[in-house]
Amino acid sequence: MAPRHQAPRGTRDLLPEESARWRVAESRAHGVLERYGYGEMRTPMFEDFELYARTSGESSDVVQKEMYRFTDLGDRELALRPEFTAGVMRAFLEHGLGGRARVHRLWSMGSVFRYGRPQKGRYRQFSQLNCELVGSAAPGADVEMISLFVDLYEAWGFTDLTVKVNSVGQPGSRREYGDRLRAALAPHFDRLSDDSRRRLEQNPLRVLDSKDEGDLAVLGKLAGKLPHMLDTVSAEDRAHWDAVLDGLGAAGIRHEVDHGLVRGLDYYTRTAFEVHDASLGAQSALGGGGRYDGLIEQLGGPPTPGVGFAIGLDRTLLLMEERGLTTESPDAVCVVAMDGTRSGVIAMVRELRKRFRVESDIEARGFGAQMKSAGKSGARFLVIAGEDEWKRGEVALKDSRTGEQKAVKRVALADELATRMNG
Repeated sequence: MAPRHQAPRGTRDLLPEESARWRVAESRAHGVLERYGYGEMRTPMFEDFELYARTSGESSDVVQKEMYRFTDLGDRELALRPEFTAGVMRAFLEHGLGGRARVHRLWSMGSVFRYGRPQKGRYRQFSQLNCELVGSAAPGADVEMISLFVDLYEAWGFTDLTVKVNSVGQPGSRREYGDRLRAALAPHFDRLSDDSRRRLEQNPLRVLDSKDEGDLAVLGKLAGKLPHMLDTVSAEDRAHWDAVLDGLGAAGIRHEVDHGLVRGLDYYTRTAFEVHDASLGAQSALGGGGRYDGLIEQLGGPPTPGVGFAIGLDRTLLLMEERGLTTESPDAVCVVAMDGTRSGVIAMVRELRKRFRVESDIEARGFGAQMKSAGKSGARFLVIAGEDEWKRGEVALKDSRTGEQKAVKRVALADELATRMNG
């Protein structure tokens, strides 16, 4: 009989063993972010709907099809966050961060919500890692963002990554490009989906971001024949673009130009990028981002450049698991006590837990039952508090990896464990 209540479609529960793998992956990410000098920003899970409508674009799929939008008891129109950047920039303005320093490096991590068709690795509530570099218009900021993205995935064990890059220009050049794209697609108008026909009139770049199979077939047949955004960008934007490519080359990051790459939100300008793992086939994109120099001004602030990216963590963890990339928790210790040592072991376990993950019996079970549980726990180290050893101020320490067992002075146990775990 199925349980009366189940998790809503498109959501899931993370059980303790899964959460442990997530913590390891998150810890590796925290290490990379700290070394790059990024600080954490935490924003609400819901904001005014109008914030997302203004920044994402009324014609975007996020606003038109995917946003969880609702009216609260105070008759306010709100939305669960579909992405982090808009909320982070709202907080940037609200708290006057621009007046505190010229450049800010920020990251956020948590749940985002989009209504879409649930599938393997993709959910309606999912976790995202978001990074922003605000205050610099230099090409070096774009290069740092892309380098950070690649280094995060390398910290998770991924190799052989390729960055696809394009320039989406600025509003003026996008209008010119839109006219060219509209003219190029006009003979194929009847073969496009209803959404793309509408987008062709309102925001032609959105056609390039379509996921409709019919649209993809049309675009595939026109590959190499459609106009390129890079042919319409200004000389200043072209110089920025060339400097980004030079910087990626200097950083040793493999990259290639993808003229069809556009991002799904309207606030992007100039550089857009996605990071790909070719071994994944058609679904090779690991995530992406780009520059958004007009976003803060659009929200009522002063002209402030920025660049950022987002990574879907659910799919990342799934890929890590499928590839056998290690997400093991730190080595654990399991303590087994005898009747005569049970009372003394309580204090020893509490002290060990200040430094290590420690499991111990709380039900006063016999030695055999404790040993059986220790075997199932997966703990690397087993500490046996035998009565005779305890009287000598010792315990037995066994390493399950090597099978080695030896007597260790209780006062030296913590240091011995630390040495072995770091060895």
